[in-house]
Amino acid sequence: MQMENNGVNINDSKTLAEKIVSVLLEKDGLDVKMNYVKDTSSVTDYYVNVTGRSSTNVMALADEVVYQVGLLGREPDHTEGRDGRAWVLVDYTDVVLNVFDKQSREFYNFDRLLPEESLVDISHIIAEVDAKFDINKN
Repeated sequence: MQMENNGVNINDSKTLAEKIVSVLLEKDGLDVKMNYVKDTSSVTDYYVNVTGRSSTNVMALADEVVYQVGLLGREPDHTEGRDGRAWVLVDYTDVVLNVFDKQSREFYNFDRLLPEESLVDISHIIAEVDAKFDINKN
């Protein structure tokens, strides 16, 4: 497994979670949330949750993350839910990505299960993506 690519240490859980968030924002994922749960969870360090616009978009978001992170030398440990297309889980062990369609995100309401204080400020990633695509500039 490659430790670094283009100066990015993809084996650092925070760096991996931020890369996933960046990919999701670049692909217009809705309501992207990143939660740091290492201190309260024995499962993972970070959860990243996003809503897709349709079942096709759910798959596209999950596939794009796997592709982009794969380019950096990291593959998911496993993926679940590809057949249903309503909720796809991509598990990197230290970072778990949940890609929901709108109905599944509302029904499972996974975000409410995570402590509010675990929510990570991703405004710097949003600003980087906006700058990359020249968004919100006059």
